[in-house]
Formats: sequence, structure tokens, C-alpha cells
Amino acid sequence: MILSRPEIQEAIERGEIKFSPPLDERQLGDASVDLRLGFKFTKLKKSDVKIPLAKGIKQISDTGLWLEEIFPFSDKFGKRKSYCIEPGEFILAQTYEHIWIPRNLIARVEGRSTYARVGLSMHETAPWLQPGWDGQIALEIRNSGPLHLELMPIDDKPCQVTFFKLSSELSADQGYGSRPTDSFQHQNSPFPPKPNDGHDLN
Repeated sequence: MILSRPEIQEAIERGEIKFSPPLDERQLGDASVDLRLGFKFTKLKKSDVKIPLAKGIKQISDTGLWLEEIFPFSDKFGKRKSYCIEPGEFILAQTYEHIWIPRNLIARVEGRSTYARVGLSMHETAPWLQPGWDGQIALEIRNSGPLHLELMPIDDKPCQVTFFKLSSELSADQGYGSRPTDSFQHQNSPFPPKPNDGHDLN
């Protein structure tokens, strides 16, 4: 069952689904929530090194050799700055909102048609937020069109999240974040935290 707007609002009011900062009323759709673009962007540097993904992507973030962080997106006066994504470019970004998913729901992130029709995709193959998710959402943004497109943190709402109810609630030891391998839990950057940054991945 997909949650409708009244059901989403009720779940938020009960504290079952949580957003930080709180949502603006205009972000609520008929059966989804529009999310704002955050301030952290990351690019992958071109490399001739072969990276075995079966070992996970922490090997990339641990060394930092293949990452280029693009921030801050504000000047010394606090004025926000935009980012222009070029044709063919691929970047990682995050939502402005931190979201908590209860263990009786699963959520799906999708791009919005305004962005899709000019060639911007918001995820490549990873649209699901598992039950128990706690963190910001990494957006895998690709510009497949011919235009130079400007992205502005907070102003742009490039993606939407839809909530599906599970047939039964998962136990605390089954939800996302309960295993050491759930490395994206509590993420505050598009890649998993480095081991020495003080974040608990468990």
C-alpha cells in the first residue's frame, strides 16, 4: 500500500516518519514528498586504477584519492552559490533533509519530471530507502541532455520520496543500520564516513 498525503501527514505528526529540518507544506504531494537539494556535492576523479567494487566503496572514501568535494556553496556573506552541471557530467549530491524511516515502511526515491525532461536523473540504480533508514539521501545526478543546467541548494527540489507500507514490521535487529555492513546509515556525505570521523556505522 502506498501512503497518500493524509497518511504521510499523520505519520509525520505521530513521529513515525521524521524530517529535519521540518518540511514546508508545499513539499507535500498527493502521495509523495518533494525533497530539497543540499549543500554537499562530490565528483569522482578519473583514474586508471582498477577498483574492485565487491570490496565496497569505502576503499574510495578512505583514501580520498578519487574524490573531489565541491563545497561550500555559499560565499563569505552567506549567500548561496549555484553549481552548473555540464552535459555528460555525473555528480553525487545530498538532500537538504535528513529523513528517518520506521521499520514498518520502505521508501522509494525518484526524480521529478521537471528535471527529467531536460535530461537530469537523480539516481542511477539505487532508489530504495530501507526500513530503519536514518540519514540524508545521496543523489546520483547525471546530466544526459545537451544543456548546461544550474542547481541551487534549497531552491531546487529535484527528487520525491514515496512511502510503501510493509505487510509486517521488521524487528530492531532486522532494520537498516542494525548490521556493521549498513555503511550508509547516518551518512553526512555522499560516500560512507571515513573510519576516523567519529561516526558510528552500527
